[in-house]
Amino acid sequence: MKRVLAVVAVAVALAALADDADARRARKKKAVAPAEAVNKSDDARLCNGGMMITGDDQIKGCTALINSRRLTNERKATAHYNRGNAYIAMTDFSRAIDDYSAAIALRQTYVEAYFNRAVAYRVSGNAQAAVTDYSTAITHSPNDVDAFAGRGAAYAKLNKYDAALADFNRALALKPTHIGALTQRGHAHLRAQRWQAAVADYDVAVGIQAANVEAVYGRGVAKIYMGDIDGGQAEMTAALLTDRGVAARMTAQGVPPPKIETIAAGQRSSPSWSERTETPTPAPAAVSEPQAAPPKDQPPVSPPQERKTDPPQPAKKPPWKMDPIPNP
Repeated sequence: MKRVLAVVAVAVALAALADDADARRARKKKAVAPAEAVNKSDDARLCNGGMMITGDDQIKGCTALINSRRLTNERKATAHYNRGNAYIAMTDFSRAIDDYSAAIALRQTYVEAYFNRAVAYRVSGNAQAAVTDYSTAITHSPNDVDAFAGRGAAYAKLNKYDAALADFNRALALKPTHIGALTQRGHAHLRAQRWQAAVADYDVAVGIQAANVEAVYGRGVAKIYMGDIDGGQAEMTAALLTDRGVAARMTAQGVPPPKIETIAAGQRSSPSWSERTETPTPAPAAVSEPQAAPPKDQPPVSPPQERKTDPPQPAKKPPWKMDPIPNP
């Protein structure tokens, strides 16, 4: 079946998805019928999900199929997979992981299930398990750009920055415009104090996606360390006005805000990432709500993206892939 790759937004509560960068994919599917045309007794239709089908209805349809005796193992694996997608859209990562695991047990070469389980592991904090599943997906699909980008983000969470950089480089060799890999490689350059290289990656990322707040914020950090304090502070503040959670997410990824007073005093040659630093604070009245991200491929549930405490970042997409199950 044909896959379409996609990449995802993340809030402070789901900092692991801020890359993501999280790298995302989805199966192509037929257009969804109008709401009044959806037959809620059609379990296969419900299990496939769609714009007019709620997450609860999708789970109900998949569960009915899984519990029936009329499915082959192949189709039962797809039902588990689709139910996992519904759970991940609800940020119920534990149940999503259980369903992806059941799908893999029934179909051991189910690359999409490995990939989606990796996403669920990564956003729920188990970066090492995510690395393992991304690696399995890459074994079966060696040119999977999203798997390289996702594994790079997982390596970064494990502080394995050299391995992360290698994966971002590989992802960008396969797809030079990959937003997640560009943004994350920019972060990697910041952590290594390669300011100009970071700015170069962020420039490309922002050129493709102007609302990429992490790239704007990171570019501001790099500019400050390069001596352009006013320009850097302006970019960091602009990012904070769009998304107040960006500073916390960047700090969680090893990129804290710079200590402006120290740099202004001429001590920017060896910045200490571990020092407590000062962050430009935008005026509360200026905060604007970002628009919800249009998914690269609609997830199975018309999800509210991943649930979070902060507003979603604009123009990022959900991490899972969809796999329609045919009617019997």
